[in-house]
Amino acid sequence: MDRTAFLARVRGALAGVEVPALPATFPRTPASGDPEPGDLADRFLESLSAIGGAGARVSRDGLADAVAAVVATTPEGERRTVLAPDIAPFEPEVGAGLTAAGALIVRPEGGPAWREEAERAALGVTSARLGVGATGSVLIASGAASPRAASILPAAHLVVMPADRIVPGLEEALEEVARLASSTSSPFLVTGPSRTSDIEMQMVIGVHGPRSLHILLVDV
Repeated sequence: MDRTAFLARVRGALAGVEVPALPATFPRTPASGDPEPGDLADRFLESLSAIGGAGARVSRDGLADAVAAVVATTPEGERRTVLAPDIAPFEPEVGAGLTAAGALIVRPEGGPAWREEAERAALGVTSARLGVGATGSVLIASGAASPRAASILPAAHLVVMPADRIVPGLEEALEEVARLASSTSSPFLVTGPSRTSDIEMQMVIGVHGPRSLHILLVDV
């Protein structure tokens, strides 16, 4: 059965089914713990470091230099970079930093092009909907403005986002997921570099995604 026929059968089977609304609020989980006093951005960066990610809080004036420093961690000659459209609010500074570090900036058009270029890229640069202070995770809503390929296929992933987008815990992130339900089918959380210990309980980095994750929080 081809894809079109299959989806038509699914739509027919689900016709008239009432889908329950997603909850608007969520109870706190042990992973989030109780909200702690203090700066959420600082807590986020501490959590990010604990899971093997790297991050910094920068001013807008310092963003270009911070981006260049991230690119400098990739091997020379392998600095091909895909730039997601959702980076637009910071594109002048991000572009300046990439160029200063000798990166080749690629802006693919269309789904197949994104997959092909992201597979060839050393670095993918995106923004994020929010960050989770308790876990150091970022929520990405994949779509035209933030192709999933930019986040998962390059060897390294750089997230540039406003510092005021940090929420305390996973509960607030799930509330945002509920709000996004009508506009995207695949929001996802990124928590540190990709890792797995499926084989003989040996931790391996970068099997299913980027080997490194860098997050720059911009004070705007």
